[in-house]
Amino acid sequence: MVSLQFGSAFAKRLFEAIGPSGATLLRLLIAAALLCLLSRPAPRLLKAHWRLLLPYGTVFTVMQFAFYEATSRLPLGVVVTLEFSGPLLLAALTSRRARDRFWVAVAAVGLLVLGGTRGMDDPVGLAASLVTGAALTGYILLGARVGRAVPGGSGLALGLTVASVLALPTAPALGLPPLGVLLEPGVLGAALAVAVLTTVVPFSLEFAALQRMPPRVFAVLATVEPVIAALVGLTLLGERLSPAQWAAVLCVVAAAVGTARRSTAPAATSPEDTPAPSDRTPSPKNGVHR
Repeated sequence: MVSLQFGSAFAKRLFEAIGPSGATLLRLLIAAALLCLLSRPAPRLLKAHWRLLLPYGTVFTVMQFAFYEATSRLPLGVVVTLEFSGPLLLAALTSRRARDRFWVAVAAVGLLVLGGTRGMDDPVGLAASLVTGAALTGYILLGARVGRAVPGGSGLALGLTVASVLALPTAPALGLPPLGVLLEPGVLGAALAVAVLTTVVPFSLEFAALQRMPPRVFAVLATVEPVIAALVGLTLLGERLSPAQWAAVLCVVAAAVGTARRSTAPAATSPEDTPAPSDRTPSPKNGVHR
């Protein structure tokens, strides 16, 4: 999360040169190339699992374009806050324990105060943030399935390859600078840093996490990310929060800590927490971070 938000703050400065669509396109192309070099996925895996990898890559593409469009219009902390409306809804709908729903409610209140009201002054940014939240929910659910179906880091590499292919016609439709601008050494160097910080490092770690925990637990624990985004926005971009918004930050932290303690308690032996045999993580666990 720290890597992702620092990279996102750096990407906001890249928008000045190539816009959000150009930054998204270069980020996806470079990240897909790096992950394929690292994991060396077998082409047969794409053929065998294309029905799963195609929607996974599609959701990833939508999430990245919407996120950069939103952050080009709204403060980073606000966008990430609104983005987590989707995973919070997922956590509330998939949990059967009253205590989990309580923590989700606490986090929801914090997220609303932290960023919800400030997004209303830019309807396009607000809509893009909510689209990002919907895509993130799909990414969490599909990422868990891809992690179980495709061995090692190949699933993420192939999913990003699909996403980069889909981005090639999408980016020009949303507006791109001339090709010569995209290929300038300074732009490519900045895009490489953004790809590593915002995709190669964080999504490899996240992909590994999704192989090891239920999507519900992941969704609620990930609500701490708006806090990190707000702190990064403050330190790197000068985006200050009001006292009420800092109080909301504490609500999100409390909800994340409460959920983490609950998820690691002995209650995991209860029938409702035991995954079905088909949903269990394969025994050869992936050591690659998302």
